[in-house]
Amino acid sequence: MKRQISVFIASPGDLSNEREYFRKAINQLNVGFGDGADLEFNALGWEDTLASTGRRNQSVINEDIDRCDVFILVMNRRWGQPAPDAQPFSSYTEEEFHRALERWKKEEKPEIFVFFKRVDPESEADAGPQLKKVMEFRKQLEETRQVLYHYFDDEKSFVSEVDRHLRAFAKDELPKSDKQRDMNVLPLSALNEVEKAKNLAITKMKEAEDARDAKREALLKVEAMQLQMAEDAAQLSLEGRIEYARQKFAQLVVETMNLRVLLLGYEFYKRTGDLDSAFLVLKKLLDISGPDEHSQGTAMVYGNLGVLYKTRGELERAEDMYQKSLAINEALGHKAGMASQYGNLGVLYKIRGELDRAEEMYRKSLAINVALNRKKGMANQYGNLGVLYRRRGDFDLAEEMFQKSLVIFEALGLNDGMASNYGNLGNVYKARGELEHAEKMYQKALVINEALERKEGMAKQYGNLGTLYMTRGEFDRAEEMYQKSLAINVSQGFKEGMANQYGNLGNLYKARGEFQRAEAMYQKALPIFEYLKSPLKNSVIELLSDIQSRAAG
Repeated sequence: MKRQISVFIASPGDLSNEREYFRKAINQLNVGFGDGADLEFNALGWEDTLASTGRRNQSVINEDIDRCDVFILVMNRRWGQPAPDAQPFSSYTEEEFHRALERWKKEEKPEIFVFFKRVDPESEADAGPQLKKVMEFRKQLEETRQVLYHYFDDEKSFVSEVDRHLRAFAKDELPKSDKQRDMNVLPLSALNEVEKAKNLAITKMKEAEDARDAKREALLKVEAMQLQMAEDAAQLSLEGRIEYARQKFAQLVVETMNLRVLLLGYEFYKRTGDLDSAFLVLKKLLDISGPDEHSQGTAMVYGNLGVLYKTRGELERAEDMYQKSLAINEALGHKAGMASQYGNLGVLYKIRGELDRAEEMYRKSLAINVALNRKKGMANQYGNLGVLYRRRGDFDLAEEMFQKSLVIFEALGLNDGMASNYGNLGNVYKARGELEHAEKMYQKALVINEALERKEGMAKQYGNLGTLYMTRGEFDRAEEMYQKSLAINVSQGFKEGMANQYGNLGNLYKARGEFQRAEAMYQKALPIFEYLKSPLKNSVIELLSDIQSRAAG
C-alpha cells in the first residue's frame, strides 16, 4: 500500500490561480515521483469542504488542518477574509496558519511551508491595510525563524517551489528551519559612495543653515535623511533582517531621486532574487540619466540591464543592452566601461557556444585592463579565458589562466574571486581525473561562498560536487548536491543554472535506471536550453531520444 501524504493549502482570495496550479503540481508529483517512491500526495483545502458539505465551514476545514502532514500557506497582497468569530485572529487564513503552528509545536507536525508572491516596491511603499498585515507577518516569520518561507514570481515558479519542497519532505531531506539567517552583503563601493554623499549633504546643509537659505537646507535635509535610511537598510540586510531592509528599500526607491541610493536598492533586489524590482529601479535610473544621453550613468544602467536580462535567459535583449552600453562608452572614450562590456559580451557568447567570439571579447577586455592596470578586471578576464579553454579541452592553458587570476585576487584580498578560481581549478582537476584534488578545490570555494552568502557561487559548487560524486558512483550524495544547487538557481531565477541541474539530475536518474524520472528532468532542461540558444540543447535532445526509445522497447 502506498504511503499517503496529505497536503493542505491555505490562502486568501487573491490567489485562486495558485490554488489551481497547486493541485496540478500534486497530480504531476503523483504520476512521476510518487509512483517511483511508492507514495501518494493528497491535496486538501477549503474547496474540498465546499464539495462535501455545500458550504465553507471553518470547523470542517480545521479538521483537515488537524490531520494533514504538510501545511502550505500562500500569500500575496491580501491578509484574508475577516473572521469575527475567530478571535484573536483577524482572518480565517491567519487562524488556519496558527492552528497548524500550534499543532506543530506540540506534535512536530504538520511540516509548514509559507510562500509569498513578490510585490512591487511601489505597492509596498504605499501599502493598504491588507498588504501591511502581510508585510508585518513576513517580518515575524523572519524574526522567529520557526517556519521556512520563500518567494515566488509567478505560477510556474510557485509550482517549482511546491514540487521541490514536497519531494524534500517525502525524502526527509528538508533543511532545519532554525538555521542561521541569511545575510545580504551589499557592495562595499556602493556603501562608501552613499556614506560620502551623506556626509557631503550634511556639510552643505550646515552651510545652507549658516546662509539662512531655508529652501536649500530643507532639500539637503531630505537628501541626508534618505542616504542615512539607505545605510540603515544595508545594515539590516547585513544582520540578516532582510524583510526590514526590503521595506526600507521599497520606500526609498519610490521616493528618492538620488542615484547612489537607487543603485544600492538595485543591488539589494538583484541579490535577493527579486529581478522585477531590480528592473524597476534600473528603469527609474534610466529615466533620470536619460535613455538617449551619452553619459556614463546611462551606459552603466544599460550594462546592468544586460546583466539582469542575461540572468533571466533573455540573451538577445542582454546583448542589445551590452551593445548600447559599449557604444556610449566608446563615444565617451571611457576605457573602463568598454572593458566591462567586452567582458559581458564574452560571457554571453560563451553561453551560446560561440567560443571564438567570446575569446575575442575577453581578449579586448583584458588588453584594456592591462593598459589601465585594473587588477580586478585583469583577474576576471584571465578567469573567463580559463573557462573558455577548459571547455575547448585545453586543460593546461586553462589552469594557467585560473592560476593567474587566483594570484591577483589573493593579492587584492577579494574572497569572491578566489572562490570562483578554486571552483574553476576543481573543474580542471576533475577533467584530468584528479578527483581528490578537485574535491578540495570545490570545498574551498563552497566555504567562501557560504561565508559571503554568494548564492550563485554556492549553486555552482553544489553542482560541481554533485558531478564529482556522480563520477565516483556516489549517486545519493550527487543527488543531494544537485538538488541543493537547483533550489538556489530556482529561487534566484538563474536560468542557465536551472537547466544545468535539471540535466544533471536527468543523467543521474538515467544512470540509476529510473528512466521516467530522467525523462521528466530532461523535459524541464530542454526548453530552457532552447530559450538560451545553448548548444547543450542538442545533447538533451539525444538523451531524450535514447530514453524514449528504451521505453518503447
